[in-house]
Amino acid sequence: MKPFKAGLPFATWLMRISLALFLVLQNVNSLSPIELSSLSYYFTLAFVVFAILLFVGGFFSKPTLTVVSGLVITGLSIYRLVVSFDGAISQGDVLYLIVASVAFYFVCQGNK
Repeated sequence: MKPFKAGLPFATWLMRISLALFLVLQNVNSLSPIELSSLSYYFTLAFVVFAILLFVGGFFSKPTLTVVSGLVITGLSIYRLVVSFDGAISQGDVLYLIVASVAFYFVCQGNK
């Protein structure tokens, strides 16, 4: 069976929307009490901002915004994965691994 190449743009947008929605919905509640002294607050804020920028970057012809946003989300996901790892793989660890892999896809593909 041959791959369905015509569905690739839809699949890419579906990944972009899903990643942005997941990161925003997962982290937006943590932003409610503004804690400027907390490093965790800035990481959470970066997740939300760059998830939105990744989505917005899909509307531009140049891939710079998508690639930079994907790179930042990949780095933040790997950081969270390393920091939260306690010797056993949990569902949260797998979620951040999936987020990192989808974000890295956008680093490699851009807006294709």
